[in-house]
Amino acid sequence: MKRREFITKTILGAGAITLASSPLAVWAQEKTYLTSEQALKLIFPKSEKISIEQKQLSDEQIKKVANILKTQVNKEQVFFHATTVGATDGYAMIVNEIGKDQYITFIVGLNPDFKVSRVALMVFRETRGWEVQDARFCNQFKNKSSKDRLLIGADIVGITGATLSARAFCRGTKKALVLCETVYAG
Repeated sequence: MKRREFITKTILGAGAITLASSPLAVWAQEKTYLTSEQALKLIFPKSEKISIEQKQLSDEQIKKVANILKTQVNKEQVFFHATTVGATDGYAMIVNEIGKDQYITFIVGLNPDFKVSRVALMVFRETRGWEVQDARFCNQFKNKSSKDRLLIGADIVGITGATLSARAFCRGTKKALVLCETVYAG
């Protein structure tokens, strides 16, 4: 190996080690697409009132939801309930689902009959997969219910290069559907 080649490789290698061990190194990006207020306005554009409701799930509800989702859920859940002149316009949940190794935050809006009205990306923290914010992808969730599978390749068409992000959207949407239906429909 020539001296110049050795020095170059040594410097580049040391730089990579220094950069990787630096506490300021940031490998993922964080981009905010919608604030909570903007997301709620997008889901419920004509609603008169949007209430934040913190609900405690009963042991029976937790068991039911965990059985359907095949995962554990927290006892305490936060829902948004939109009304106009006392009538329910719909429900929403802000969901955090893990993509590859970072959380993806998005909102899932539901009609009063517990079908998806809209999903929208709020905060994306991964280095890849931000394409899940495209309308072409998000529109596939419209009118889906808790009875739908919500799986990539089954009833949702994935995005090349954003497979893990797309799966996170499917998991989070299914979770919001099942939780809202369990809490509000009984």
